[in-house]
Amino acid sequence: MDIFKQKRYLILLVVLLIIFNLATLIMIWLNKPQRPIMDRQHQGPGQETTHIKQLLKDELGFDETQIKQYLKMQAEQRKKVLQLQNEIQQIKKQMFDEVLKDSPEPTLSDSLLTLTQEKMVVLEQLTYSYLLELKNLCKPEQRDKLKFLIGEFFRQNPPGGINSDRPPPPPPFGAEQPPHKN
Repeated sequence: MDIFKQKRYLILLVVLLIIFNLATLIMIWLNKPQRPIMDRQHQGPGQETTHIKQLLKDELGFDETQIKQYLKMQAEQRKKVLQLQNEIQQIKKQMFDEVLKDSPEPTLSDSLLTLTQEKMVVLEQLTYSYLLELKNLCKPEQRDKLKFLIGEFFRQNPPGGINSDRPPPPPPFGAEQPPHKN
């Protein structure tokens, strides 16, 4: 083959690869699932309350009294959880500030870590008591529906956490890489 034929084949190959890449991008773009018109994150407090009321009526069959009790319970829970999360965030900030010092004190970081763990335990206990209150708020015929909904929630959000779509942290330096899951 002479150099001109090689160049022609090379150009043809590059053009074909560009076409395939564009076709792939178009297919990905066209098959992308539609986003909801209004994400819950962008809803105002009134819209979120309306959404919760409708969900409680439709899924659990709550009456107005139960809905009012639930909304009050939820507001109290949210306040407690936000306070705890802020405290945990402050402790973690202190811990990382300590790490960045020229001569960090290991005992201080250990005590901060212990304090963080204690706060996390309180947070989990709050979640447990919240679910227990929700169960007690339900009438006997509504408890099976609640059990189903909680099961659905954990199927959609496995124990890795609500943000479990993030990859796991890297292994420590020198550690063997775990096999990649597909």
